[in-house]
Amino acid sequence: MVQYLSSHHSADDPGGLIGQALEMGETFPGPAEDLLLSWSLRLDDPATAARNLIAQHGLREQAAPEDPTQKLSAHQRLVALLHETARSGQTGTARRRGGRRARKTAAGA
Repeated sequence: MVQYLSSHHSADDPGGLIGQALEMGETFPGPAEDLLLSWSLRLDDPATAARNLIAQHGLREQAAPEDPTQKLSAHQRLVALLHETARSGQTGTARRRGGRRARKTAAGA
């Protein structure tokens, strides 16, 4: 059994990765993409978990910077990626099945 030491650990945030980064605020060094990938690989349904975390942490979607050359901070990027992840589960499109097992099923083997 895996035990997590983070006080941010929950079913929607295994290990508390997202909660810790959000608590750091603008001092979160990033990269946001790596953190989000590590978090999402621990979940069966990242879109639902992202929606729950957005509500729990009171994260509202932020507007894109007025100046296109202005880059988002790692913290801002993480919040934006959480919103993207939350929306990804609402498209209604079928999920891709890949790998050897799916090919065997499709081929009728």
